[in-house]
Amino acid sequence: MLVRNRMSRPAVTVRQDADFQKALALMQEKRLRRLPVVDDDGHLVGIVVERDLLVAAMRYLQSRVEVGDVMSRNVVTVGPDADLNEVARTMLERKIGGLPVVEDGRLVGIITESDIFKRFVELQS
Repeated sequence: MLVRNRMSRPAVTVRQDADFQKALALMQEKRLRRLPVVDDDGHLVGIVVERDLLVAAMRYLQSRVEVGDVMSRNVVTVGPDADLNEVARTMLERKIGGLPVVEDGRLVGIITESDIFKRFVELQS
């Protein structure tokens, strides 16, 4: 099974110049734990996880802080034609809950542990 068959698309994204509080509100509204950060052309430039934004909220309170100030820039990514089993193994080994799916430098989706769990449940039915 390929990632393209299980990934969530389109991925909910945020720009690096977005206010961290708006990004946190978006994550809470959409019930997400991570947001890929993209530029104007849809190229992945980072990822921000809920924990990073919650720490920023406690640390900066009412200060203006952009997502780019708290995001991770060295992002592990996967291609849409990657084998789902290998991706699951990578996620387990690196203790990562989700990976942006990138094709030709552009973000095309995201694969999360929930997507993989859904596949597992389908196999058991």
